Amino acid sequence: MLDRNGWRLKVPESPLLLEDERLFEYRHPAEYPMLALALTAVAILVAGGFLFQEKDILLATAAIYLSMLVTSLQAKNYYRLQGAEVTPTQFPDIYKIFEEVRRRFHAPQARVFVLRTQGFKAEAEALGLSAPYVIVLPSALIDALAPEELRYVLGQALGHIRFGHTRMAALIGGQESALPSVLSWIAWMRDLVFAGYWRSIAMSGDRAGVLACGGVRKALRAQVKISVGTNQLGDVRGEDLIDQAFKVSQGINRLQAMLIGWQSRIPPLIPRLEAMISWAGLPPTHE
Repeated sequence: MLDRNGWRLKVPESPLLLEDERLFEYRHPAEYPMLALALTAVAILVAGGFLFQEKDILLATAAIYLSMLVTSLQAKNYYRLQGAEVTPTQFPDIYKIFEEVRRRFHAPQARVFVLRTQGFKAEAEALGLSAPYVIVLPSALIDALAPEELRYVLGQALGHIRFGHTRMAALIGGQESALPSVLSWIAWMRDLVFAGYWRSIAMSGDRAGVLACGGVRKALRAQVKISVGTNQLGDVRGEDLIDQAFKVSQGINRLQAMLIGWQSRIPPLIPRLEAMISWAGLPPTHE
């Protein structure tokens, strides 16, 4: 257990023994309960619409959902048109890492595309209802990470495919990044309902990323690079991060942190690192 001025983080007594064959056992335990809770909330809202005979609202909502679903189903071809595919001759180093992790995870066929996106995308995005799936690898992410650290983000994406997250995402209207701006505000409202589910599948993906790396050290390093910056990594200190975790666990800060986390579809850096360490343990000192 890590203990600092009253802040405590439970960690396994010994680092977790990671095995590719146990991938499905590593799914975050909150995933199914959060999905059930969100779907229950949606069912209550729909039932309320019928009860109060708000047919126009229900029809408008159904039309918007169908448009989101159709748009999300087109996302695979959109990225195929926009990006450069990772092949044995194009981005060969990335291709070797991807194929190795895909075989280890027994993942179905997927096509990876390198794409310059607006802003900084913090993760590879996996899409599709069936093979071949599509993984979008933002060029900024490639610039930020060493080749071996790409195992982490590719492991996340392939984990999402194996866990069935891409199919569920399509069925509930698709990822916000795959939707046109006219629908993004509606996706934001939907994400408030599904925020707990999105966070839990993000942590399931993180666990798959740790597995792909073969240990938690590279995963932690990659996540800090993504969140803080590659050039800034050398100035990051574990003790200072622990101090941050302590400060946001005290008094009113704790309540504010909970509210921020509740609204976030992706876990913030500090709780994300805490979740990886509490699951996989601290990195061995000899790594």
